[in-house]
Amino acid sequence: MIEFILVACLTGAPDSCRTETRLLTDMTLIQCMTSAQFLAADWAKDHPGWQVQRHSCGVFDPASAQI
Repeated sequence: MIEFILVACLTGAPDSCRTETRLLTDMTLIQCMTSAQFLAADWAKDHPGWQVQRHSCGVFDPASAQI
């Protein structure tokens, strides 16, 4: 399974950041990488007041998942 990882910070408080993840069950790693900019833009559209700082794609590791 592929994981899309995005770090976003509040526009008015750049030190206040959060990490968002999304599991992509229907994409390969290459597809995620080529779609990452669109995924980040879609997230930003739904979260006004937040600015995407960086994003990446990776293989999801259930052993390192936070509960």
